[in-house]
Amino acid sequence: MSSLELPDRSLGVVIIEAIVYIAMTIISITGNTLVCLAVYRNPKLRSTINLYIVALAASDLLCATVEMPLASTVLITGRWDFSDALCELQGFVDVFVTYTTPATMGLTAFNRYMRIVKTHDYNKIFSPLKSKIWLSCVWLSLAFYLLIGRVTNWNSFEFDPGYAVCSLAFTSTESKIIHYCLMFGLLFILPFSIAFFSYYKVFAKIRQHKLDVAQSLENASNREGRISVQEINVSRTLSYVVAGFLVCWIPMWALIFWKRFSPDTAPRVVQLLAILLLFLSSTINPFIYAATNRVFRGEFSKCCVGGK
Repeated sequence: MSSLELPDRSLGVVIIEAIVYIAMTIISITGNTLVCLAVYRNPKLRSTINLYIVALAASDLLCATVEMPLASTVLITGRWDFSDALCELQGFVDVFVTYTTPATMGLTAFNRYMRIVKTHDYNKIFSPLKSKIWLSCVWLSLAFYLLIGRVTNWNSFEFDPGYAVCSLAFTSTESKIIHYCLMFGLLFILPFSIAFFSYYKVFAKIRQHKLDVAQSLENASNREGRISVQEINVSRTLSYVVAGFLVCWIPMWALIFWKRFSPDTAPRVVQLLAILLLFLSSTINPFIYAATNRVFRGEFSKCCVGGK
């Protein structure tokens, strides 16, 4: 079997895999586009925190428009029929999305901690301009790391039949171990440790002052040093996003490590499920926003029916 071909599959398996991946591609593109349109159309949604929501949606859209369609095509045809350049692009996007998403979520959680718990210091760290700088630093740092690694042949991007996508390949066992220790530690464990700490403190603060917040802030949501009910609701919504993300990514990382460090024992279904969970995490966030945020829900409805 060629390294560009998938293992033999029955017609039923081909149909099921193709339907699932195509459906997720359409849903993810539609949902995350609606998130971006909602923020663009509604001035009430153009807040600093929604900048982070748009960043998450942009990361998901990158996955949905570059990685998902190619994976769907491969699952239909049974082989990689695209150019090496496109493989490099898909591999870059695969790794970039894998790490920028949790890093962005960790930064978002710290934003909520500062806004709810350390309110008086919030604007010193998370003004609109500084928020854009934080996000740019996180995204550009990872992009440069991947590009430098590729230029120096520290790693490469190759088609992996098990994953049905192009992904990161390593020139040595040492480079693989260093990469995963660095990236998994800095851009997965650290962000979610920050997220856990931040949301624990946020909801402890909310529980402690719930009645005072509801009564004294509802009519003064824009006062300096004050926390509005809207901010609390946004924090709750984002905590659900993190929870949904972890439901997808904890098993995904377990499967990835199994595949990377014991490839001979990892069956194809394990490898394909890892990518499926990555794609699922890029699909569910718009549903969380619609279910928990009335303003987003209203904008989604307007966009779908063509309203203004």
